[in-house]
Amino acid sequence: MHDKEQTLLLQALLYEQGHPRRTQHILKVYALARLLGEEEGLTMEEQRVLNAAAILHDIPIRYCKLHCQGDAGQENQRRAAPKLVEAFLTQAGYPPEDIPPVLELVLRHHDYSAPHGGLLGLLIEADLIVNSYETDPPLGQLETWEKLFQSQAGRQLFAACRAGLESQTSQT
Repeated sequence: MHDKEQTLLLQALLYEQGHPRRTQHILKVYALARLLGEEEGLTMEEQRVLNAAAILHDIPIRYCKLHCQGDAGQENQRRAAPKLVEAFLTQAGYPPEDIPPVLELVLRHHDYSAPHGGLLGLLIEADLIVNSYETDPPLGQLETWEKLFQSQAGRQLFAACRAGLESQTSQT
């Protein structure tokens, strides 16, 4: 792990102040995004941007809960993200040229309607896999999400996730 990346991860985890769900969510999405990027053979620069975006993808939530009357909806997150992403990346020592691509991924990771290949697709895939385990969505939602997967490893992991969730549901 790069020193900057380690610093960024530590900063993000400390920022969450031990919030169980958000802390664990950061770690899981980061691990899966890193794995998917490595499986896709990303360059070092692409992997650095993807990993940073995975760490920061939901960083505006805490800020919005504290400063937007508890409303952490997508609109408020999009407004808060630019300053937060820039501050976290700068403090961790990332080069200024990394800020725009990381911010773009953070801003767009919930936009499932637009084309989303490349780094955005990998971040979306990692987030959806983790969200599937955390929220136990209905079968119809899983079918919709499944269509978004483009990477081979992402498709395999999502299929395994879906099979596990469906098996668990049929046993209860």
